[in-house]
Amino acid sequence: MVSGMCGGGVRGKTMARLVGALLVLLVEQAAAGMLTLSGPQSIGMVATSPAAAAFKLLPAQRYVATNRFRVRESREAAFEKRWADRKSRLGLLEGFRFFCMMRRVDNFDGTPYEDDINYISCTVWEKEENFDAWKTGDAFKEAHGGGTVGGIASMLLATAMNTKGKPKAAMWEAILPVTMPPSTPTSSDSGWREVVADGENMLDAEAFIAMNRFSVLPGMEATFESRFASRESTLSEYDGFKGFLLLRRDGPDPDGFTHSTWSAWRDRAAFDAWRTSENRSGKLKDKAPEGEKPARAGPPSIYARPPVPTFYDGILVLESEKGVQ
Repeated sequence: MVSGMCGGGVRGKTMARLVGALLVLLVEQAAAGMLTLSGPQSIGMVATSPAAAAFKLLPAQRYVATNRFRVRESREAAFEKRWADRKSRLGLLEGFRFFCMMRRVDNFDGTPYEDDINYISCTVWEKEENFDAWKTGDAFKEAHGGGTVGGIASMLLATAMNTKGKPKAAMWEAILPVTMPPSTPTSSDSGWREVVADGENMLDAEAFIAMNRFSVLPGMEATFESRFASRESTLSEYDGFKGFLLLRRDGPDPDGFTHSTWSAWRDRAAFDAWRTSENRSGKLKDKAPEGEKPARAGPPSIYARPPVPTFYDGILVLESEKGVQ
C-alpha cells in the first residue's frame, strides 16, 4: 500500500523505503518513551520496535526466592541470631543450590540507598517446583516456628521486636547461570550450618553479593535479555568469583524493577578487583554491567529509569556441591 501511495517505478520504491524507515524510527522512539503515539490503538500500550519483536524471553534455568526485611537500628545482631539458631534442613532438599542472608553495605561511591530494606534472605533453587515443594512441606514449618503455637508466637514476637513491619517476598526466574562449584560445600548432614551468634555482635561476612537492578520498558524485556546472552563473560576467570545469575521478576512488584544481576564473590575485595579491572569484558553495549556503575542507555533507551546498584555482605552461607548452577 505504501508503494501504491508513493507512485510506481524507482522513485516510488525509494519513497516507500524512506516512509518505512520513518515508521520504524517513530515506533522505536515510542518504545524509548521519546514519543507518544496517538490514536485509539495506542491507548494504554507501549510500542515495541521490530527489533524487540524478533526476540523471545529466555527460558528460566533456576528459581530464586527472596524475602526483604527492614531491620530496626541496633537490632541487627538479634535478627541475625534468630536466623542462625533456626531449625532447618534446607540443604538436604531436592533442587537446593544456594542460600545466604544478604546484609546491605554501603555503596562504593557513598550514594545513599532509596529504601530501608537492609536484609534479604536469598535461596536459589534448581526449578520453581522445588521451591513449591519446600513451601508446602514439613521443612517449611520447621523453619518457621516448628508449626507449634509456642514456636509461632516466639517467631512473631521476634519479628515485632527486630523488624519494621512484615517481610515482603520477591520471586525471580533466573537465566544465564555461571558458577564455580565450591571446593568444600557448606551444606552439612543436617541440612543447615551451626553458626554461633551471641545476639550482641553482627556475624562476620562469608561472601559478597552485588546486584544491579533494572527497570526495563514494557515490550523491551526480550531485547534486554538478548543483549546479556550475547555478551562475552569472563567472570569465571577472576579469583574469588562464586556465581552469577540474571534475574527476571516473577510477578509484579511496586518497586518497578523487572530484572537484576546477582553475582556472588568470596569477599568485597575480590569483587572490587573485577569491578576495577580494565580487561573486564562482558559489558552490555549500552554500558549496563553486572556490577556497580549505573548504565548509560544508548538510543533508543530500553530503561524506564537508570539501573540501581546494591551491595551486600553474605552471612549464613549454605552451598550445594553444584553451586548456583
